Amino acid sequence: MTNCEWLLENASAPIRYNLAQDQSLVDELLSNDEVLAWMQKLIVRVDAQDLSNIHGSHDYRYENIIKKSFILGLNRDIPQFDCLIRFFINFLDEHIMKTYVDTLTFGKMYAFRDYETILVCYLAFMGYWNEPSVQYVVKKRLEILYNFTKQKRYDVCRSDIDFVGVPKEWRTHIIDPDLYNDGNIALPSIHDYILLAGAYQHLGKGEKGKAETIAEWLLDEKYSKVFPRFYYYAPLNPSYKAKAINSKVDLNSCNLFTCFILSHFESVRSSVWFVDSMRTFEQYKTIDGRFVFPKTMISEQKDGDHMNVGESKRNKRYAEILSTYWMERILTNISNKSWKRCVNKENGRYNG
Repeated sequence: MTNCEWLLENASAPIRYNLAQDQSLVDELLSNDEVLAWMQKLIVRVDAQDLSNIHGSHDYRYENIIKKSFILGLNRDIPQFDCLIRFFINFLDEHIMKTYVDTLTFGKMYAFRDYETILVCYLAFMGYWNEPSVQYVVKKRLEILYNFTKQKRYDVCRSDIDFVGVPKEWRTHIIDPDLYNDGNIALPSIHDYILLAGAYQHLGKGEKGKAETIAEWLLDEKYSKVFPRFYYYAPLNPSYKAKAINSKVDLNSCNLFTCFILSHFESVRSSVWFVDSMRTFEQYKTIDGRFVFPKTMISEQKDGDHMNVGESKRNKRYAEILSTYWMERILTNISNKSWKRCVNKENGRYNG
């Protein structure tokens, strides 16, 4: 029995639906306690026509609701979900037609980051690629990120500018204003990699090449020397002049979700970082060929990590089911073959 077959026998509806994409499972999926809870968060936002609180760690924020919806398997083919997402897509259709004044403020930067990149980042994964506004955001970010990352530039901060109004301890960590002077941030964030991972299968050959360049930039050893928090400067902003808008991508070898997202890129699957991550995961393989990761790797907590996929924590196999499922998702990105994998030591590539 393969691990996929074992999961289809032992896991709850969200995992079985994610693996099989069997529409006969939708009613059971929508009856799952976790699915009901997160769908309710989405319903509350849509009923209130609420477009605030997009980014942040709290569970009520859009980025966590849409991430969890993706993890649980909700998508365009499920009418009860699609009718809710239409609210955000309708907003996006109008938003991308707006024009902004030339003055750089954090409001302008948030308009592009929150209401484009973060709003869209999971939608291609969830079946919304054919929406023109989704394609618009993907292709816009692809070009901006590619034009920056192809330079192989890592000296992203400016120390030769007198950043008036900025706390002294921040001044050596302010990102070069030339990298966001029109409000569009050129440095890739984790949301950008999610966006491109979901869209990857729909991109043309040249576009995929650009996406690979963006992924390669992240894996260069010089990236490890970049300061972990990115501070931005908007001297004409009416309230504050500098703000930390995002952070570096977490490349901790035990970050299971990041590894899953980045495994969509060919250049990542060929990297030392990816091989090392997979070797770390392999340490937790059981005698049966399944996996049981430490709790910290499959954590599910309020306003924190969300790695559960609809499983009951009362299930004695909770950790084994989740761990094995996430490995199945990663390995599926590597190869369509089942579970027999090895590390090719000559090129560092994780192969089937």
